[in-house]
Amino acid sequence: MSIRLASVTALAAVLTLSACATSEDVVPVPYTVSQAAPVPGAGSIQVTVASTDARTENRARIGAQINGYGMEMAAIRSDTEVTEIVRAAIADELRQRGYAVGEAGSRINASVETFYNDFSVGMFAGKSTGTVAMTITVAGRSGAEVYSRRIEGSAERSVQLANGGNAATSLSQALSAALATLMDDPAFTAALSK
Repeated sequence: MSIRLASVTALAAVLTLSACATSEDVVPVPYTVSQAAPVPGAGSIQVTVASTDARTENRARIGAQINGYGMEMAAIRSDTEVTEIVRAAIADELRQRGYAVGEAGSRINASVETFYNDFSVGMFAGKSTGTVAMTITVAGRSGAEVYSRRIEGSAERSVQLANGGNAATSLSQALSAALATLMDDPAFTAALSK
């Protein structure tokens, strides 16, 4: 009787664990705004922020769960469009620095090329690697392009589970890294007032 109970329990555990990797995961990708100080004079500079999807692959998902052998299983999707996540993050970073974000002034566009998390299997823990890449352009009030730069951010974390929550955390950290590069670029901040 105890052998049979142990067998049934082991089978139930295996089925439960495999079901996790075969069920699609839809998750929020939270973004935490940096603790940047206001930029002197930014309050008088109006900007508009937009984002477009330029991804050539993985447009319908932000990652995939993997099993213990590293084989790709079910998709991980964001509950919000990737372009909206990026647009809102840039707008929040600009507001944090004191810029007037709205419908007037210089137009910032983020053309999102990569927004994806890869999981890999390790000896004692797996890895979650989030990668975000985009080209940022700024058009001045006249409509002429005054800034263009490709930025990238990545984040790598040790994880026990290849699930949506871990993918979202890695992608949020990668987005923070990319936007830190952008916000630290003096050419970008100078372009906002043109």
